[in-house]
Amino acid sequence: MARITEKGISGLVGNVIFYTSNGQNYIRSKPRKKNKKKGDPVNPLNTIFGAVSTYGSGMIKRMSGSFLFRFNLATYNLGRGWMRNQYAAHKDDAIWELSARNNTMCQLNSETDLRDFLGTAITVTNDGKGLVRISIPEINPKKDLKAPPRTMRVNLKMIIVTSPFRETEIRNNFWMEQHNFDYSDSIAPSKESILDTKTAEGDIAIVVIALEFETTRSGKGFYNTEKRWLPAAIIAMGRLKN
Repeated sequence: MARITEKGISGLVGNVIFYTSNGQNYIRSKPRKKNKKKGDPVNPLNTIFGAVSTYGSGMIKRMSGSFLFRFNLATYNLGRGWMRNQYAAHKDDAIWELSARNNTMCQLNSETDLRDFLGTAITVTNDGKGLVRISIPEINPKKDLKAPPRTMRVNLKMIIVTSPFRETEIRNNFWMEQHNFDYSDSIAPSKESILDTKTAEGDIAIVVIALEFETTRSGKGFYNTEKRWLPAAIIAMGRLKN
């Protein structure tokens, strides 16, 4: 309904809208609602669930062969659920920092918790231009690590997987570095690794830490394969910056 005022006609008449702006009278047509046809397909990649199901699943699959335990459906569900929460909370942020948060790890092995095994904090820093810095402080293995009986050596794996999270580029990049040291009272020195992911600004990255234990029972050069002694967790997720 329109009404007549001292300034002219204001309101809706049929499919025409009368209005005043900056002292001038204007007329425009009423916007039409675009009715979605029943059965029209929805691009799943336009939803948070769809994007993470597609790209996140690819990232998890890309690293699945790097552990001593087998990835199953529960592993994928744990990873995708955690990534979906992170992506929903930060996908529209101008800056989504890639940094480790001890209270929001995603345990890939549901039978263990990395925080129960590793008593020291690992730092993740996005240095820009595709460079990711992972800093491990010095460790006293006997004091800072929980390990199975008769452990001789410890292997700490650092893994990064990236994805553009874009429909036009469904691909994943993968990097892994390992830090191996004796399980004793001798201090294992600090280690800083800078991994060049060689990926573009805006790509999504996850950082994973896993521990493996070489024991006298498993034999020299072999690692304990009991799942309860194989902690692994995603410790960081974020967007790479320039």
